[in-house]
Amino acid sequence: MDGQRPILARSCYQALFLGSTSSPTWQLTWRNWAPLNSKFFIWLASLDRCWTTDRLARHGIQHDPDFSLCSQEPETLHHLLVGCAFSKITWHEILSWCRATVTPPDGSATFFTWWSESIDSSPASLRKGISTIIVLTAWHLWKHRNACVFDGAQPSNTVLSRDIKLEARLWARAGATGLANILRVT
Repeated sequence: MDGQRPILARSCYQALFLGSTSSPTWQLTWRNWAPLNSKFFIWLASLDRCWTTDRLARHGIQHDPDFSLCSQEPETLHHLLVGCAFSKITWHEILSWCRATVTPPDGSATFFTWWSESIDSSPASLRKGISTIIVLTAWHLWKHRNACVFDGAQPSNTVLSRDIKLEARLWARAGATGLANILRVT
């Protein structure tokens, strides 16, 4: 009877997950040193659940159609994270600040495709740190967008880059050793 307990426990545990779905980006989302609020944002983004103007329009919710960071294209999550000129400048600034050879997104691939390809092409010892800085940058892009939309803040790559670098340094000091390995101390 005691030999059957591990088998029963395992089969019960596996039964809990029958019919569940998994995200192809779950490892990117959850296996990094970024704060949980950043990871939660990335998870929502992977499910296309962030309230950008295109999502508001799809749900028939009244909204301002102008994109608050560049006013060049309708606001979509893809545009915000990798397609917008404002975002591209931010990505270039942050990724050139790090000791990693990751090419900034050019908008041709989705955020998650670009992220996955960037991680796959990086040395294994730097992957977790690179993934963390990507999550922090995406999260801060979203927060900066929200500050512009809801608080009337003016888009500023300088302010945004400073905030991302500050938070990255704080997380490195708090023990995110992989992140510390890719940061330039300035």
